[in-house]
Amino acid sequence: MTTIALDDEPLALTLIQKYAAETEGLDLLATFTNAKLAMEFLQQNQVELLISDINMPDVTGLQVAHSLGKSGPLVIFVTAHKEHAHEGFELDVVDYLVKPISPERFQTAIQKAQKRLAAERPASPPTPATEEHFYVFSDYKQIKIRIKDILYIEGMGDYVKIHQQGQSKPVITLERMKKLAERLREHGFRRIHRSFIINIDKIEERQKTRVCIAGVWLSLGETFEMDF
Repeated sequence: MTTIALDDEPLALTLIQKYAAETEGLDLLATFTNAKLAMEFLQQNQVELLISDINMPDVTGLQVAHSLGKSGPLVIFVTAHKEHAHEGFELDVVDYLVKPISPERFQTAIQKAQKRLAAERPASPPTPATEEHFYVFSDYKQIKIRIKDILYIEGMGDYVKIHQQGQSKPVITLERMKKLAERLREHGFRRIHRSFIINIDKIEERQKTRVCIAGVWLSLGETFEMDF
């Protein structure tokens, strides 16, 4: 997700740069202390997220957001003044951060922006089999998942557990089993149960109603295809 940051306080921009550098999948293109220069950059470049202070001497962050319109980037406001929160949310901004910003709070705001952006984008075409990895959001950060290392995926409501070879603990992330099954099918994965997607190459033993992967027996569901 491409972003720029706008704040008339250089120290605030330094902190945002630090947090952005620690966030996988977030590309901070530029920082600005001048709102007019930031607006010119937005007109000339593809930017998906604007992180902006509200109180600035010449042009306020609210004015910048108003000028962007519905076709502009998503907006996260940053300010030391809590009383401006209602104005920000009237503009349908993603989030509102009050200084001083903690890294956890910054990550939460970015996660909201990632989800909003994903929801607004058109549906992606099927993932090509040449894809070697993808990223998921977990514990306030994006984690790289190597497809060849996935043993199996376990569903738990709106979340999934991704069990990987060589990892003692699964990665837990907000995701739909159906979406993952479709994405990974070309890589040799099959959904064998409403709660399990397996990597066929990792099967160690197989019986009529279950398969064993990494010493764990997983049930085969009657309503799911067994084309492996």
